[in-house]
Amino acid sequence: MTISTRLSCVVFAAILAGCSGEPARLAIAPETSALKVRSAARSVSVAEVSLPAYAEAVEVAVQGENGLVGLVPGVIWADTPPRALTSGLVRNLTAITGAEVAAAPWPLDGNPDAELTVRVEQMLVTADGMLRLTGQYAVRRDSFTTDRSGSISSFEIAVPTGSPELADIARAHDAAWRQLAEDIARSL
Repeated sequence: MTISTRLSCVVFAAILAGCSGEPARLAIAPETSALKVRSAARSVSVAEVSLPAYAEAVEVAVQGENGLVGLVPGVIWADTPPRALTSGLVRNLTAITGAEVAAAPWPLDGNPDAELTVRVEQMLVTADGMLRLTGQYAVRRDSFTTDRSGSISSFEIAVPTGSPELADIARAHDAAWRQLAEDIARSL
């Protein structure tokens, strides 16, 4: 049975489960990165992540064999994807760098040493069983604390889901978000 056939079976099972009325909520169980990186920034503000419309919705989106993006019926994310991804970046960047990292607006007095903006172009489980996370991030630095004013980088992350099971899809999202945080931490 191919991954896309199994994904179709999961969607069908979700349709049957969705007949009960209230949608099931799919939670992402976060794992914190073990990577440690020294950062020049002692404090970082993370703007809410910008996602494409299909990925911003609370419904779980997947790509079918025909290339069309569809929603898994009867299942929604337990948290809004922009908030979940932003929170995941904050948690992982704090653990990786040891810096004070918070979601914008900056909650402490003064300004942070760096401000992070992430714009996601694609965040989608594709028909080949991969979660693809692509886009761009920008780090703006306080010019008084460093000789560089900032940088812009692209990212292209692919994580296998392992199976079309919803729990595996959630784990792939967490793994991709963790990998993005590790990539960003190296540029802080």
